Parts: sequence; C-alpha cells; structure tokens
Amino acid sequence: MTTELWILVFVGMLAFLLAILSGLAKVINFNLLTMENYPRDDLPALSGWGGRAERSLQNLFESLPLFTILILAAHVTGANNDMTLFGAELFFVGRVLHPVFYIFGPYGLRTLAWAVATTGMVMIGLQLA
Repeated sequence: MTTELWILVFVGMLAFLLAILSGLAKVINFNLLTMENYPRDDLPALSGWGGRAERSLQNLFESLPLFTILILAAHVTGANNDMTLFGAELFFVGRVLHPVFYIFGPYGLRTLAWAVATTGMVMIGLQLA
C-alpha cells in the first residue's frame, strides 16, 4: 500500500476522532447520559468548543471526498510520485492543524491550515493532468 493511501486512512481516523470529540461535547452539554431513551431529534446547536469541533468535522467532510478521489486516481493510474506524496502530506498536516486552530485558536491560522490542505490537493490533481 502506498504512503498516500496510508495518509488517506489516517485522515479517516482523524474524522473519527473529531466525531468522537463532537459526540463527547453533546454528551457533556446536553447531559445525554441521563436521557437514555431520548431520540435526540430536537437538540439545540452546539456552542463553544463543541460547536467548533462539529463545524471542523463538517469542513473535513466537505474536502474528504475530493481528496479520496485524487488519491485513488493517482494510485490506479500509477501517477504516484514525490509530488503526490508531498501533496498528501500537506493535506494531512493542514487537516490536522485545522481543527486545532478552529477549536483552540488562534483563529487566523485556521484559514492558513485550510489553504495548506487545499494546496496539497491541487498538487495531487496537477500530477493527474
């Protein structure tokens, strides 16, 4: 398995961790442990760090399909090279830093982390052209 595919797996694990963090925030904020049979249909929106974690997860879900397509296309076509590896690494680092900056600040760096991840995807896409 290529390093790029391993990075895709690690990004999936990052999504799982963010989902756990978001779920934990819901348990804490809405006291869900005492509401065993409550269907959770009408929960208010999360605020604070939990809301930021949830929005960071949603942002990852918006870029994950394109990253997946790019990595799989590079793998299937044999276009993997140093640039696709570097692009995948940039995407991973940007996606790891994005929720850290989003949840804990400094907030101006969140956009920079997003731009790093997006640059990584562009680098992979250019190798497919």
